[in-house]
Amino acid sequence: MNTYYDYLLVGAGPAAAAAASAIREKDTQGQILMLGAEPETPYQRPPLSKGLWLGKDAESDLPLKSASDWASLGVEMALGDPVITLDPRHREVKTLAGKRYDYGKALLAMGGRPKPLAAVPELLRDRVLSLRSLADYRRLRARAAEGGEVLVVGGGFLGAELAATLSQQGALKIHYCVSGDGPLAQMLPPMLVEKVSARYRTAGVDMEKQRKLMEIRAQDGRLAAVFADGHPVVCDWMVYGIGMEPNNALADTAGLQKGQGAVAVDAQMRSSDPHIWVAGDLATYPDPVWGSPLRLEHWDNAEATGRIAGLNMAGETVAFRHQSMFYSDIYEFGFEAVGECRSDMVGHTECSPDGDQAIVYYLRDHQLRGVLLWNVWGKVKAARTLIAAKRRVEPDALRGLLKDW
Repeated sequence: MNTYYDYLLVGAGPAAAAAASAIREKDTQGQILMLGAEPETPYQRPPLSKGLWLGKDAESDLPLKSASDWASLGVEMALGDPVITLDPRHREVKTLAGKRYDYGKALLAMGGRPKPLAAVPELLRDRVLSLRSLADYRRLRARAAEGGEVLVVGGGFLGAELAATLSQQGALKIHYCVSGDGPLAQMLPPMLVEKVSARYRTAGVDMEKQRKLMEIRAQDGRLAAVFADGHPVVCDWMVYGIGMEPNNALADTAGLQKGQGAVAVDAQMRSSDPHIWVAGDLATYPDPVWGSPLRLEHWDNAEATGRIAGLNMAGETVAFRHQSMFYSDIYEFGFEAVGECRSDMVGHTECSPDGDQAIVYYLRDHQLRGVLLWNVWGKVKAARTLIAAKRRVEPDALRGLLKDW
């Protein structure tokens, strides 16, 4: 059994997949091994909270490549066996099953894990679910098929998408609690927060805002989620999405420099160790426009950073210049966004006459930092160009730049 690889990719998600393909473009002979904690080959994750629930996608659509395609590309796979130690001095990793691999160059692309809730009683653990992996989706889907009352907690992307998709499953009564002013309130302007909130109510979702979860306990054979005001929501089970924590354990033991809670890398995705690159959710890199440290947790970013890491691992000298985008679908609402989009920034919102479409511009220090396109399509490239210009601008000057209603 071979234990040495020119390229060792730790992680089997979109970043590692993009890196493997990029390496092979430049190096047709180097030995590549991809190590994944999950048993599946790299697959699409966005459908786990979107299309799989609504019949738009099937599990068979998820793999990025087939196992035979990866073999044809010359990428070996060792799946279902997480890496637990990394020794950068000897360029060696070990897995949970006791396998040892040596490398010439390594990529860390293990993504993250859901932030945990407050302590969950042992007897309720099978009723408190999160969603990160295909296995999580299957557990959640099986639980949803049983029907009953479910509590969704979390006002970010995942919580908002889950509350919407679960409310369209027919046999479930949905309670949806967020700690802020509404779904996606950390990003959307108030008028769009209210539009989304009204849509949940129309769908029969019992939605409440400013609810901070404090405790989970058993109550009369059911689950009771107790909030800061003392008022519990009693349900059969719950699912939460309150953010993600990067999987930093290997980087920490290897002594890699950190930045914004993850691994600091340069514009080529190289870490403080010259033989280790980092991509995806785990990488904090220089913003391609502003130069400030940036870490993103979106699919497009994982693929883009993975590709740059792979090219540079194979001997190129290529800086990361991509402005990553993100998107979401909630009922009939869809949006794409690029740059920094935060509701605490100076914002300027333009709406179509019928109110069904909107463009939100986000400014900091009189410079355009982000653009959100609400039911507006084909404008991401133009939004990137506006941001990259780095011009000083007043909100009124933005009128009609991307859409002439």
